[in-house]
Amino acid sequence: MRFIVRQGADPQARADSTLLTAMGLPGGGIVTIGRTHVLVVPGEVATTNTITLGDRSRDNAGIGVGDSVDAKRAILREAKRVVVGGVDVELDGRHLARSLQGNPVTEGDKVVVHTSYGSDAESEEVELRVLSVEPGGAGLVGNSTVVHEEGEQPIPVAAQPSGHPGGETPTTAAALLAGLDTELETLTGWLSLLTSPQDLPGAWNLPRVAGVLLEGPTGSGKSELVAAAAESARATVIEVSLELVFKPDKLLERLEKAVSTTTGPAVIFVDRLDSVAGDDAMFRNQVTAILRWFLDTVADKARVATVLAISSVAKLTETITGSALLPRTLSIPPPDLTRRTLLFEAALAAVPTEELDFERLASRTAGFSGADIIASVVHASALIASTGNAVTDELLDRAIRDTTPSLGTASLGELPTYGFERVANLDEVKQRLTEAVIWQMQEPERFERLGIEPPKGLLLYGPPGTGKTFVTRALAHESGAAFFTIKGAELLDKFVGESERAVREVFARARAVAPAILFFDEIDALAPVRGNSTNSVTDSVVAALLTEMDGVSDRGDVFVIGATNRRDLVDAALLRPGRLETHLYLGLPETPSRRAFFGIQDIPFAEDVDTDYYIEATEGLSFADMSGMLREAALQALRRDSTAIDVTKADMDFALYRYKNDGKNPPSPDDSQD
Repeated sequence: MRFIVRQGADPQARADSTLLTAMGLPGGGIVTIGRTHVLVVPGEVATTNTITLGDRSRDNAGIGVGDSVDAKRAILREAKRVVVGGVDVELDGRHLARSLQGNPVTEGDKVVVHTSYGSDAESEEVELRVLSVEPGGAGLVGNSTVVHEEGEQPIPVAAQPSGHPGGETPTTAAALLAGLDTELETLTGWLSLLTSPQDLPGAWNLPRVAGVLLEGPTGSGKSELVAAAAESARATVIEVSLELVFKPDKLLERLEKAVSTTTGPAVIFVDRLDSVAGDDAMFRNQVTAILRWFLDTVADKARVATVLAISSVAKLTETITGSALLPRTLSIPPPDLTRRTLLFEAALAAVPTEELDFERLASRTAGFSGADIIASVVHASALIASTGNAVTDELLDRAIRDTTPSLGTASLGELPTYGFERVANLDEVKQRLTEAVIWQMQEPERFERLGIEPPKGLLLYGPPGTGKTFVTRALAHESGAAFFTIKGAELLDKFVGESERAVREVFARARAVAPAILFFDEIDALAPVRGNSTNSVTDSVVAALLTEMDGVSDRGDVFVIGATNRRDLVDAALLRPGRLETHLYLGLPETPSRRAFFGIQDIPFAEDVDTDYYIEATEGLSFADMSGMLREAALQALRRDSTAIDVTKADMDFALYRYKNDGKNPPSPDDSQD
């Protein structure tokens, strides 16, 4: 990416957030510029293509104000050793390391360090020259980097700062790949086949194949997955950047150059296809034609494969997605709770911290991509950069609040505010729900000990108003899971393919904020017995549900609950083991349940109200009926006296009569009888 250099301040460079996002650095990161590496963050700049650099950074890069320079995203490993020199002041190695921690350093750089880190009263800044960086001549100063002066005996950096988990901290790339073993194995297999030294596709007389499609949200680890798979396949990755490609001829130029200059074994990785091939992209027909040419050319080139990456294959034309040259599509799910935890550990590995609860941070970042998590850590680091303090949970909470989740354009679900304490009785139902859902989310080892897979779905059935939705919301609260409630009829669409897409999107949203509970109310309307419906759309919807529930698309930590008044109307394929396998009946409440219901109500009863009488009198009513009856009694009290502070027996009798007599008002005592 080309930038015009303007005056800025050290140590961070600043650039337009849109261009940084296009470079794959939505929250900022490290770039190579001139002969050095700098940390760049989003900020206000004069023009879109401006980058601001301080005097020292420009000196290190060998450039001046007004120069046009090329900045590229850089991935630096943690340096093992950094040797500095240039002053006569005696410096402590630990203070040196802490001053430079989290910063990129390159051989030849001038850097500013503190003579005593963390004490404003005694600290003095001095400028040093970086004489050597091992390995590679450039790297990040981390918690295990040894920093010392030339000729001095190296002093190891203090032990891992408190707050970091024990053991080896994962790299960001490793964290992004956590839980993607199946995808990595599959992609490695394809790349090994297509780039094999023996030209196996030709030797085995296989059909012509160019490569695979890779879909996943921005920041989900597509680049890292391709790099890891190519490394395992012993192939080189040639990345084709589509930044600022606005015309078809520019796209053709870049793809043509990549094909003509690449020799196998190699993988041509075309990332961010959204910008040129999406639904709203300009020149879509020309772009499609160019991509078809590109696939044909790659398929004819021995030991060369391509990976086309896009946020969603639905944005591509069927000409590309249905091409025989791209027979495989791999999907990367958004980071789940485990991956988000690892990402926080990796991103904070080199940052001075206090005691941190990584799992809590992960639970607060539902809808965050890997890039979003890195952005929040960079933001928190910026808050301490000039203070010498450590990053705390409070600072990270603030940074998380200030970061907009890129996967959060859709609803992130609810977290209901009440738990089982608000569910009247239903002890057996609550126990079964605990076993089926809470155990597997909070104590999965229970199932592992006995060598069984936990259930992935259940069906609640029974008369209307018996508490199916209420108890499910309470379950979501008890388990700490995000809660999505979907009415069956809401997903039905008369247009071919739209309902199936809606089903996939619902599961994708739940995966993005896992652990999550998907609650399909009136599931008989969404998935009736196939062949019995006059609407052909429902048959396709049942098939889409079966696909998602069988794990063909990895569901992650998502539990599915269906509710219906008529179990016999639900397609049998959904009710077998492995799908909605646990069936719980919620009937009209018995006397103990009605007693418990009255016991948890907040309505103030007058002294003349005998709740035992109404517990018996409401036999045959559902929980919904009883809630409505109490609401009607309270309204009647307000009709009688707008300043009423309690509900009397007369109010209760009025409401009970209405609910026992189909909404009719009780006869007035003054009414005459014939």
